[in-house]
Amino acid sequence: MDIDITKQIDAPPERVFRALTDADELVRWFPSSAESDPRTAGDFVLRFEFDDASQNHTYAGRYEQVTPGERVRYPWNGAFGDTTVEFTVRPADGGTEVRLVHSGWRDEAAETRERHDQGWRFFLDNLERYLTGGEDQRGGPMAMKTTTAGASTGAGP
Repeated sequence: MDIDITKQIDAPPERVFRALTDADELVRWFPSSAESDPRTAGDFVLRFEFDDASQNHTYAGRYEQVTPGERVRYPWNGAFGDTTVEFTVRPADGGTEVRLVHSGWRDEAAETRERHDQGWRFFLDNLERYLTGGEDQRGGPMAMKTTTAGASTGAGP
């Protein structure tokens, strides 16, 4: 079963897409630090660092598809298996409709899939807050370190 979430954001599609792919933008709503070369086959690294270091984790890989202003798809792999995250962006109602599909879940990963569903909802809400001038919520329920140090728009290591 896929995670499939659609959200309306009061910001132009180009702005939303940049927030989904540019390292300096990503760290304002999603990971603690990021490296991103937002093109098909470009590298990315997303680091999530918490006050409790045992919860730290990193997702890294190569973008599978980047269609500027429209779509970005990348691997999201971990102990739960090899999955794929895809964002699509389209103009809607004077703003942008963002659709996230996180696919490839194994049946035995249902609990992890549910945690990811909750996490994606939190981060998409945080993306909306970031793009509309609201407060970053990662210091609250997520208790994540939110430094922009190390952000880079260059290729990953």
